[in-house]
Amino acid sequence: MLWLCLHFFHLPVECFSGGQDAEQPLFVSEAGRIIGCNHQARRHGIQPDMTPTAARALVAHGHHHVRDPERERHALERLATWAGRFSPRVSLQAPAALLLEIEGSLRYFQGLEPLRQGILEGVRQLGHRATMGIAPTPTAAWLLARAGDETPVTARRTLAPRLGGLSIAVLPVEQRVTAALQGLGCETIGDIRALPRAGATRRLGRGLLEMLQRAHGERPDPRENWQPPARFDRQLQLLEAATDIDMLRPELQRLVDELCISLRRRDAGIRRLRFALHHRQGRPTLLPVGVLAPCRDAGHLKWLLDRRLDGLTLSGDVVAIHLRAGRFHPMPGTSTALDLLDEGHDRNVTEDWHRLIETLNSRLGEARVHRLAVHAEHRPEKAWAYHPPGSAVQQKTIPATVARPCWLLKQPVPLKSPQGKPEYEARPLLLEDGPERIETGWWDGHDVTRDYYRARTRQGQRIWIFRDRRGQRRWYLHGIFA
Repeated sequence: MLWLCLHFFHLPVECFSGGQDAEQPLFVSEAGRIIGCNHQARRHGIQPDMTPTAARALVAHGHHHVRDPERERHALERLATWAGRFSPRVSLQAPAALLLEIEGSLRYFQGLEPLRQGILEGVRQLGHRATMGIAPTPTAAWLLARAGDETPVTARRTLAPRLGGLSIAVLPVEQRVTAALQGLGCETIGDIRALPRAGATRRLGRGLLEMLQRAHGERPDPRENWQPPARFDRQLQLLEAATDIDMLRPELQRLVDELCISLRRRDAGIRRLRFALHHRQGRPTLLPVGVLAPCRDAGHLKWLLDRRLDGLTLSGDVVAIHLRAGRFHPMPGTSTALDLLDEGHDRNVTEDWHRLIETLNSRLGEARVHRLAVHAEHRPEKAWAYHPPGSAVQQKTIPATVARPCWLLKQPVPLKSPQGKPEYEARPLLLEDGPERIETGWWDGHDVTRDYYRARTRQGQRIWIFRDRRGQRRWYLHGIFA
């Protein structure tokens, strides 16, 4: 096997910048000392091991953060999900490294060098910096990455000489062990391996020697594969408050990319995602985006998101973006081959119809786009209902005994009826067909007793009217035929 390690030396800083190239200085401290800073901070003279007070004296407008291991862990997990596009076997090497088993990926990426370049370019686009180590064992790859030695070791026979020349400074050991190594005159890993086994174990401990054995392939080195969470929930703090939509678009699209990478990792799709734009004050602005069929096409989701952003007015500066995705759905298998019945054409028509509905949802809002479903109910006002497009609704088939109008009024409108004969716009109506008696609903308290007729006005318009068979037996207009 062949392993590749990515070591993110600057993760304590990059987890706060979120991959953004901030215009203002940013520095991170731990135990009262600066441990990392961005390029802008270094330009102002801020250096590691400086106190935060001294750093703030150099840049009063800089961003100072205290190291956050939990935030670094989340950033490393997001990078592990992203790395799944290069290998199905990705492992976390806490606190700031990833391990990828790449033997099976070499053929797909046409060799080691294209794979290396693709990974490094992807890391750069995500706004991170990493050193890369490649070796036949995961621990060896990790040690090479920590040493900044990016020349691949592809043969096990050359592994010992390469590891032997590495400085003991790359070893993640306690200060006590480092002092013991220096007392023994060990400057390289090769020096440690040359020590007598029993004495070295007594002086240095079993853990260090076993780690070196794993690095050299002398001891098993199992790794647990990273599995992304079943839900996607990501909040991005903006270094600079966004004052208009155009400033938000790149960050929103980057969140969509992260989501789609996670979906591809799980061979899943999404039907609904919710963005929340958090302001300095007031309630967040909500941006729901939905599709009719499970999707993981980043380009399509970005296009729908752009339609939602068109015409949006921010109620204030945006300081954070939160993306929460709904339930993951298995992606159905697809085929580009057309059969003899040209089913591919029908599939394209369905996809076009879905995209039309999704576009209307994005432009008009989901609350304004509906589908109609028929219910098995004799009362006309209860015989249909609105449902979200794409929802699973069991359609009822009702025998069409008489014609019904497509346009039903929200509420029946009373008609004048001198001498019991209905009128519309002060003109008598001509009753063409009826009555259709509807007498039902006694069980839910909304019972009706009506005789329905199809009628025609003097202008030739066909309408649907009924007479209440109770009380004053009044006439009502209830629908209009096309």
